[in-house]
Amino acid sequence: MRGFLLQALKLYIGDSLFADLVDAKREFGWTTAAVTPEVKTELELQSSADYVLTQQVIETLTHTLRRVQDVLGPGIRSDEDVALMNLVEAIASQWRDEQTAILGNPFGSVFRARFQPSLFAHSLRRYCDLYMAGVESLRHYSPQHRFYPEDSRLLSHEIQMDNECWDLDVI
Repeated sequence: MRGFLLQALKLYIGDSLFADLVDAKREFGWTTAAVTPEVKTELELQSSADYVLTQQVIETLTHTLRRVQDVLGPGIRSDEDVALMNLVEAIASQWRDEQTAILGNPFGSVFRARFQPSLFAHSLRRYCDLYMAGVESLRHYSPQHRFYPEDSRLLSHEIQMDNECWDLDVI
């Protein structure tokens, strides 16, 4: 058991997902961190006013579509309802095109293709506990810092707890 605990305390850092990190995670169970320089560029772009606006509009439109369907219920939609939903979906698609243009790559980003995670993003989530633009990002942490990554194995139907305070007397 002691050997198992020591393996979990290792942080293996690499800059090649498949050459460095997959085996460290899969074979040895180490906590893995990927150095992914594209993160810096993406964060800069995502903090721009134009990108923030596109993201807010897309989220608002998506929320509106979900809410409309909740209100309409499980019944058959009228032609007007379907036409309205088609229109809102088309507007959301135009805003996604705008967002892709802001990223400056016709395929979106390294992490997303339009609004879907890329294969690289799925692999990063599967095999890496952390990722950063450069090793210098670790300077913000104590050398004794322990990372407790989110459980990326959760699917949509699995329970996810919010980060909130619990009354331990109730538990």
